[in-house]
Amino acid sequence: ADIEIDPKNPDVWYVATAFGGLWKTTNRGITFTELFPRSGQVEAFSLCCVVVDPKDSNVIWLGTGENASQRSAHFGTGLYKSTDAGKTWNRVGLENSEHIGKILIDPRRTNVVYVAAQGPLFSSGGERGLYKTVDGGETWTAILTISPDTGISDIVFDPKDPDVIYASAYQRRRAVG
Repeated sequence: ADIEIDPKNPDVWYVATAFGGLWKTTNRGITFTELFPRSGQVEAFSLCCVVVDPKDSNVIWLGTGENASQRSAHFGTGLYKSTDAGKTWNRVGLENSEHIGKILIDPRRTNVVYVAAQGPLFSSGGERGLYKTVDGGETWTAILTISPDTGISDIVFDPKDPDVIYASAYQRRRAVG
């Protein structure tokens, strides 16, 4: 589902799979170690996106829930963060998002993180929209909410101004049947 290369060490890669966990290589893909889920630490293993903090490679953010809008997409249990390069994980919010689309870390202030939340696939509500934390995941604020059926699937910074974010939204809720 996603690959992230450590910006400070190109030998270290993180590979998030849609339905098979998060894997890490320290030798450019010759061998891999499973990092997530770890028994007793986390409650999800359907993943969508992984991001390494550009200023501190020990900090990794991981979104759960497949972000491909298909009938068999498995849901997740929110957003997770590791501060020790993937050895341990803590859930840091958005438990009701079910499907996270993308994670962006502000390149100037890495405790500022944006998350595109798609929301539940077959029901209204949940955590949908664009969310922001300014304290490294302790608290989250919805900064863009369109409707109970519309989620945000992708976000990017304007290359000339990281205070500008472009977001892609669509009605995520699907009809049953």
